Amino acid sequence: MAINIAVIGGGIGGLTAGIALRQKGFSVTLFEQATEISEVGAGLQISANAVRVLNALGLKPQDWQCSKPKSVMLHDYKRGDLVTSVAMNVTPDAPYLQFHRADLIEKLMDAAINAGVTIKLGKQVTVSGTGPNTVLIDGQNFDLVVGADGVRSTVRDQFYDGEKPQFTGKIAWRGLVNAADLLGQPIQNTRIYMGPNKHIVMYPLRDGKLINIVAVEERATWTAEGWNHAGNADELRHLFNGWCAPVITALAQVKSTIVWGLFAHPTLHNWVKNRLVLLGDSAHPMVPFVAQGACMAIEDAWVLANQLARKNDITKALQAYQAIRKPRATKVQQTALKSGNIYHTANPLARGVLHTGMRLTSKLSPAIMAGHYDWIYNHDVTVD
Repeated sequence: MAINIAVIGGGIGGLTAGIALRQKGFSVTLFEQATEISEVGAGLQISANAVRVLNALGLKPQDWQCSKPKSVMLHDYKRGDLVTSVAMNVTPDAPYLQFHRADLIEKLMDAAINAGVTIKLGKQVTVSGTGPNTVLIDGQNFDLVVGADGVRSTVRDQFYDGEKPQFTGKIAWRGLVNAADLLGQPIQNTRIYMGPNKHIVMYPLRDGKLINIVAVEERATWTAEGWNHAGNADELRHLFNGWCAPVITALAQVKSTIVWGLFAHPTLHNWVKNRLVLLGDSAHPMVPFVAQGACMAIEDAWVLANQLARKNDITKALQAYQAIRKPRATKVQQTALKSGNIYHTANPLARGVLHTGMRLTSKLSPAIMAGHYDWIYNHDVTVD
């Protein structure tokens, strides 16, 4: 039976879903409200669990323009001393890639078009009803609709009974600088500088030509969730005044910045409503502290397409997709919420004890340090 599927949202999750579904033989129409599919001004990290999905789809992201850090290095904020490091990209079967979002989106867009996905841009669709057999979008019936419209999903808000997100007490800043403008040694690996009530992450993009900067601070209040709030670069620099030279040098080159609040989204009871299903940030928005927002969406896409191809009954396929994905995505979502706190220890004595423990663990038992999140990064949804 030919199944006609609509995907709402042209981000990483929506495009990957479109590719995966087309490769399984389904008819796919992707709707994106923007007039062009693009991403600007930010980097993201794609760990092995998501790279394996993209490779299984035949995309080979390792060959695309990206950076492949050899380690993640954690530093003290004041002196810049190395606290510990975790080796990355040690073996070819566990790749860890860093992309400019625009580059990744462009590649996924090309792959979706080549796979035969019908893409309709500048189209803000209205889902007017979901029944047991079809979903109506702007007067057109589809056998299945995939809501992949992101953290501020209108599909989720319209059809699902979710609780309001709660501000975490943290906000994030992001910016890009040219690596050539930095003094001293170029940044070739991921660096995390940990300090009282804030931390900053820096890593290379586009083969080291750009440096992506993400800074997180604790703040009592914030009004809106979203990615499009212009920040003040001087305010960002002021927040990190007195930090070590590499941080000061990098922030001095920031010309423009975006700032957004980090919100905790309560777990949805269901991702499925008749012939409507959620995927990625629409289903399980998460804070960025384990770098898994895009990766979980990529995993979702594979499992959804696989279950639909395996089962003749769409309802059973959707329930199987939820049963497989919801426990893992929820655990990652909750882990991400907890993980940001470890970087922000304010008490000097407690911070000293924590950093000493990290150093000793790294020295005496590096496998423990490196393997702490293996259950996230080494997972492979493409293997039954």
